[in-house]
Amino acid sequence: MAERSIRNEFPSANDHFEDEQGSPNDQISDVESQPPPISSRQPVLLVSRGNKMKYLTVYQVLYQAALKDNWRIAEPILKNDPSLARHKISEKGETVLHIAAAARSTLFVRKLMNLIEKEDLELLNDEGSTAFHFAAASGVVEIAKAMREKNVKLPNIPGEDGLLPITMAATIGNNDMVSYLCEVTSLDVLQQVRYALLETAIHNEMYDVALNLFKKGGGLATKVLEGNASVLYALVKKSLAISNQNQEGNWERFIIRACSPVWGMFTSAISIARMQFTPCFRRVQVLPEKSLLKKQAGLLLEELWAEFQKCAGDKLFDLVEKSKLLHSAARAGNVEFLVVLIHNHPDLIWKVDKNNRTIFHVAVLHREEKVFSLIHQIGAIKDLITLIVDNDGNNILHLVGKLGLAINKQKLGEIDAPKNKIEQSVPSDADNHVFLESLQQLLLRQTEVIKQITESMCVKEEEKIMPPSFLRVSGAALQMQREILWFKEVEKIVPLSFLRMKNNDGKTPRQLFTEEHQLLLKEGERWMKDTANSCMIAATLIATMVFAAGFTLPGGNNSDLATFFLVYNNHMAWQPKLIAAFAGVPVALFGCLQYKLWFDVAKSTYWSKYLFRPGKHSLY
Repeated sequence: MAERSIRNEFPSANDHFEDEQGSPNDQISDVESQPPPISSRQPVLLVSRGNKMKYLTVYQVLYQAALKDNWRIAEPILKNDPSLARHKISEKGETVLHIAAAARSTLFVRKLMNLIEKEDLELLNDEGSTAFHFAAASGVVEIAKAMREKNVKLPNIPGEDGLLPITMAATIGNNDMVSYLCEVTSLDVLQQVRYALLETAIHNEMYDVALNLFKKGGGLATKVLEGNASVLYALVKKSLAISNQNQEGNWERFIIRACSPVWGMFTSAISIARMQFTPCFRRVQVLPEKSLLKKQAGLLLEELWAEFQKCAGDKLFDLVEKSKLLHSAARAGNVEFLVVLIHNHPDLIWKVDKNNRTIFHVAVLHREEKVFSLIHQIGAIKDLITLIVDNDGNNILHLVGKLGLAINKQKLGEIDAPKNKIEQSVPSDADNHVFLESLQQLLLRQTEVIKQITESMCVKEEEKIMPPSFLRVSGAALQMQREILWFKEVEKIVPLSFLRMKNNDGKTPRQLFTEEHQLLLKEGERWMKDTANSCMIAATLIATMVFAAGFTLPGGNNSDLATFFLVYNNHMAWQPKLIAAFAGVPVALFGCLQYKLWFDVAKSTYWSKYLFRPGKHSLY
């Protein structure tokens, strides 16, 4: 009787387990894999599986239905008892709407909106998040729209630690979702997190969103001037494409600002069409997405810097000097960033860092040739900047001699503290009273003893860290060649006296270069020998195989037939053509494996004279 009453309560539940995605048994198997019921007092569904009967809680059924976007299963249950939509069905206190939103179950969410009240959408899980936070993280704009149509307050409700839905979407990097939430979130709420959102959008390369946030109101310049230059720091590490500070650049900025969303939709449509109709679109040239991102990033930087110039004035110099933005850009090789900052403020090129180095000194130290090439655009000022010597007595040619950046690394060494210090603290013949006093004194000195032991275990060791630009060239020999080119190039712009100048360690630039590059020179010699040997072995194997295939025939050679091609000169069969084609396979494989090396050798041999040529952007 008990089983019959339970089955009669939800008579159609077993029928609704079958849908287009699988059989009833498949659905039951999925349901069985779920966590145990939250509460044993909830109604139970009796589901048949072959000859066996299985008890499943309503929570388990709703959980599975929400995960699989299967509204047919959940509909009779929720219509019979709509209050179940407000129950927490998971261990973390999520409702069925939380589960559906996180699982991107679009149909389930849209149907569920017709059964629940708008207040139900504001329910929080145990971590303090609404289902709309889950929808924002899912990236499905359709789900977020359906929920907001039911309750317009959702975008403004903070979750755990005051996290807004738009902040969660920006952190994950859902561009479309952030763009939608930027329009529906209250302006007052948005202003409170706008700067942090702008920084997050830049880190995730959502520059169209960042431009939109920038236009939402003022106040950004004030934040930056207060010392929070993290937005500019984020742009320092990004690839930029800027205009040339002319009228054409203004038109270009306008076109990118107005048409970037449309262009993004157009390129997406073209990509889909090309996948479907590849032969028809072979000649269509679509602007790569990376190029568009670079232009958007450059436009954002120009807009931000123009706003800072308008609001800050002379305070901008103090900000740049304090935050060391120029030197960070020089280390990253971000020429475009430097051009935007220096174009209207030429005096910035005189700024030095804590080591008394200009951006050109930093560029030389980090081997950023594009940044260093800007020195040829400053005229006679170049001769004055090259005279600057850093705090260690190094001129700019000394910095070329340095290979990598020296850092102090701590490692464990031997313990110099006395081994018996603790045992000696307590006399062996002491009575209980003396023992307690000695123990108290020992506890007071414990911190000092531990500190001495820790300091004795730490030994400083110097280690070299190569700049990222140094590793762009493959092979130690080619790297050594690039280093020699750097030394010769900088040698051209310094006075002759700098060649004999000694730093604080008593070394001239050439002595420092020789000392720092000894290991690289030996590694280059070994690399050339190994590369030559491997190429010689591969060439010998290929020549041997091709020769044998061309001149050896089954059963031996006939002195009247002469070579492979003479034998098959007028032969039309497919066998000789196939043999000749296979003979070229080893050559093709060797070429594919070594193409990077060939490219680097050709680039270092023929294009090295253009290494320090001026770029397309002008400082002034």
